[in-house]
Amino acid sequence: MRSSLRRVVEANIYRVLCGLAWLPNRLLARLRREVVFERSVLHISYLVHVPFYTTRILRRQGIRADYLAVGSGDPRVWQRCDFHIPYVANPFVRFGREWFGFWRIVAKYRVIHAHFGIMLSESGWELPLLQRMGRRIVVHYRGCDIRHQEANFRVAPLFNICADCDYDAACRQPSFGRRRDLSRRFGDCFLVTTPDLKDFIPEAHHLPLFIPDLPARRRSQSRQTARSNGRVKIVHVTVHPQIEGTARIRATIDRLRAKGFAIDFEFLSKVPHAQVIDTMAEADLTIGKMKMGYYANAQIESMALGVPAVTYVRPEFMTPALAESGFIFSDLERLEETLEYYLTHPDALDAKKQAARASIRRLHDNTALARTLIEHYEFERHAPTA
Repeated sequence: MRSSLRRVVEANIYRVLCGLAWLPNRLLARLRREVVFERSVLHISYLVHVPFYTTRILRRQGIRADYLAVGSGDPRVWQRCDFHIPYVANPFVRFGREWFGFWRIVAKYRVIHAHFGIMLSESGWELPLLQRMGRRIVVHYRGCDIRHQEANFRVAPLFNICADCDYDAACRQPSFGRRRDLSRRFGDCFLVTTPDLKDFIPEAHHLPLFIPDLPARRRSQSRQTARSNGRVKIVHVTVHPQIEGTARIRATIDRLRAKGFAIDFEFLSKVPHAQVIDTMAEADLTIGKMKMGYYANAQIESMALGVPAVTYVRPEFMTPALAESGFIFSDLERLEETLEYYLTHPDALDAKKQAARASIRRLHDNTALARTLIEHYEFERHAPTA
């Protein structure tokens, strides 16, 4: 009871502080609207590797691109960013950090690129100020931040990522709802990482994911020896095992082992990104995104390392380029059959390995994707207005 009352008091203090700052913020917005870095974009997200790599790719195109991480996150998994404003419960400290962070960092960028719909503050007090200062807000949805469970079951009633959700039905939580409402109200441009998300926001632009800079790697001597002895290493990476169908993937591997196949299976969850990359680089196959309807970051990273990724893509999203790539397409019902084929046809698996790295670079050309993203920023058209 005491902790609940404390949260209510803290929330009310925070709202009062936002109200007290309204007039000085309006005055500062008028005085500082021309204080802006030209051709600049600030990416805002929680601590994760995707916006970090994205800003580095944009920098190679001559854009001033930085990454602000908000919230505590898990520094064991990822901790690299240009600016970081951790979350604190104390309303005075929280608002103070947000206020100084806004005027010292956020307000100086021409474009604000919000990943997962995350902004500087949870309340969105800064969004009207950005609007008044003529800043462009790009909202980049990446999954359950825009997905709706009920709508997903209407689209795919028998086979979808929302079945057996272990994400606490985040799409129906009030905090997610507030975030969606704010982003839809103040966003100037909406992006989605995979085409299945257009089911929930049809007006969004599909911007395929970037490939992080991953150099080609040689297999360790132990993996070369294991491969020569007929052992195959399969890696599965996910933060949410039930969303991914991990139990069914494990069961499939167990049945194949019972048939006599020598499989080294490694499951990774909530571990440092560098560990994920190192483990996948040693694999013969990776498995992931078997329920969502399209592949995502881990599958792209696997392919970039020259390791074929087993994944599921809805038929309407299949293209000749995908069909001819190093991807191996299947679903949970056919996974055992698919894996058994490649385990008994090593030449076919080797062909997929040979195709993986080059095909993913054709499908996800970082330079072309960066130029498309820069077009969405509309640097030339979007300027502060009176």
